[in-house]
Amino acid sequence: MTQLSLKATTPDQIDFDEKTLKITWKDGVMSVFDLLDLRKRCPCVVCKGGHGGKVGTTTGGIQSITLYSVNKVGRYAINPVWSDNHLTGIYSYDALRMLADGLGGDLIL
Repeated sequence: MTQLSLKATTPDQIDFDEKTLKITWKDGVMSVFDLLDLRKRCPCVVCKGGHGGKVGTTTGGIQSITLYSVNKVGRYAINPVWSDNHLTGIYSYDALRMLADGLGGDLIL
């Protein structure tokens, strides 16, 4: 796995609007994520097909999504609250930065 610097994976500012989540990292880089793509990539066990389900069963039919809020989880992740009442996904800063930099597309912690 690629190692990123602490500055590259520490957010300075987190903002969102109706279409995107924007993270400005401590190293000055801004990453912009499409909300629908992030929702469909939710790393929680239900969305990933755990407990006997199939990957995509929960998220496959989502056509649009709104982000209500973003809660910080310690110093390592965010927990989005989505308009479909889903709020169990924890998106690590490392995984988000790697996704933004094209170093990996899986948000599993």
